[in-house]
Amino acid sequence: MGNVIVTTESMSIDGKSSFATDTSFWTNLWDLYTTEIDDVIIQSWKEEVEVINELKPRAISTINEGLIKVLTINLNEENRMFFRNNSIDPKGGLKWFKMFLNEAGDERLEIGHYGSEIILYKVDEEEAEKFKSIFVSSASTSFYDENAN
Repeated sequence: MGNVIVTTESMSIDGKSSFATDTSFWTNLWDLYTTEIDDVIIQSWKEEVEVINELKPRAISTINEGLIKVLTINLNEENRMFFRNNSIDPKGGLKWFKMFLNEAGDERLEIGHYGSEIILYKVDEEEAEKFKSIFVSSASTSFYDENAN
């Protein structure tokens, strides 16, 4: 078992660091890889008030950690559909800086830098290849076998 890391092409604009320029993978990612996910932990910069306020009614916990606001949201079907259909930022990339998706308390998927870096944890090479296939060909991918010497 190992981890697969996908890095998509990214860019930056004033007020938003590196983010994915192509988010066409997003609905496939949610449809194929979140059905067993119980909750998502989202980190946003505190100054991103609008996107934080959008999540607050869904959050079961909200914590301030320095410059970051951390929200935990249970992934019931309504919240899963919200994230699937409402996560793309009109300015580019995803609305949230980082997302950690957990299954039974175990981190399974990490989406960082507004969607420009995605890590799927605890998969074999065959599953890693399937995961890579939902991204555009220009994405950079790596598989790290946790058992390799």
